[in-house]
Amino acid sequence: MTVRLLLLALLLPLTAAADEALADLVEQVAPSVVNLHLHGERQVGAWDAWFGGPRSWDSLGSGFVVAPGLIVTNEHVVRGADSIRVQAHDGRIVEARVVGADEGIDLALLAVEGLDLAAVTLGDSAALRVGQDVFAVGNPYGHGHSVTRGILSAGARSLGRAAFDLFLQTDAAINPGNSGGPLFDATGRVVGVNTAVDGRAEGIGFALPVELLVGALPWLERGEPVPPGWAGLRLTEEPDGRLVVASVYEGGPAALAGLAVGDEIRRVQGRAATGRASWAQAMALGFPGQERAVGVRRGDAELDVKLTLIDRAAWASTEAGPTVAVDAFYVTVQQVPPDVAAQLGTGEGLLVVEARSGAFFEAGDVILQINGQPMVIPEDLEFQAGQTLRQRGLEAVVLRGRQRLTFHRRW
Repeated sequence: MTVRLLLLALLLPLTAAADEALADLVEQVAPSVVNLHLHGERQVGAWDAWFGGPRSWDSLGSGFVVAPGLIVTNEHVVRGADSIRVQAHDGRIVEARVVGADEGIDLALLAVEGLDLAAVTLGDSAALRVGQDVFAVGNPYGHGHSVTRGILSAGARSLGRAAFDLFLQTDAAINPGNSGGPLFDATGRVVGVNTAVDGRAEGIGFALPVELLVGALPWLERGEPVPPGWAGLRLTEEPDGRLVVASVYEGGPAALAGLAVGDEIRRVQGRAATGRASWAQAMALGFPGQERAVGVRRGDAELDVKLTLIDRAAWASTEAGPTVAVDAFYVTVQQVPPDVAAQLGTGEGLLVVEARSGAFFEAGDVILQINGQPMVIPEDLEFQAGQTLRQRGLEAVVLRGRQRLTFHRRW
């Protein structure tokens, strides 16, 4: 027997055993995965209003059970749906309602009655190594409960999204209809929520890390927007890659943990801090109330501190008065907190605490003027919103970081 045949004879039983193990896992977890059938109506434009009214639409998606009667999926799957039907592995179909949804992180939680389905086990995507086996279960193109197998191709991928932008990449086939379904590791634990594909290529799919779901669930269960965790500091990246604390917000998490200007961030959550990207990745999966372990070098000393992340909007309201939503501009603003004013060298302006989809401004912007008028209190922006809509034009002066920008917009 040649060496090649000998190796083949040795490997075939191992391969068969691995295939049997995967089949057993699929049988175990598939009943926790559901197919979603959605229906809605939307008015595309004035033409539809004039000729025939709104257009109806139907779409597909996937989801999985995280607790009795509760199903997770993507927010974009259920957005605008008037009717959501959930189809179980055994063919049963029930209606679902949205408990909570957040567009920024693209997650939604559905409630159903009459389906006694087992919940999945949530795993740890951070422990998953590139090259390890994963598999997806979902409803691609309506082919319900399809299973695709692959590996973790990369972690911490950016898709250029404005809000959450930290994805797992896999070559397990993901197609329209898979969105909202689970990505499992080789032990049958959920490590991601399948969310997006790259239409330019085959074998490139993306999933939200399961840690995002774990952190967001309390807010989704309450039907509240999911706030990002905030550490209360600003960092600069030195030419040699070192990450240094440039400023600390008084009363914020970093200040309470004892961090100071000039501290060098060496580790975050036990991993080396290798620049802004590593810090952003560690913070992206953090939510108010959660801790982040940070290793710091201060002079010749090595320090370990723990930051308890908070909701920046809630903190800001205690530092500079309440926040005010100005719906015409799709933003929430407040007077500039004193420490921010000191850093930026301005004693005026309104801080954009939140910028929603469609906003002209970005979170963190300081709006100095609108249409030539200074912005001092939120009511100034509300008044100018009315003026802007009437004259169908906007001129804004904004501080973005330390850069002063002027915007012009007409419609």
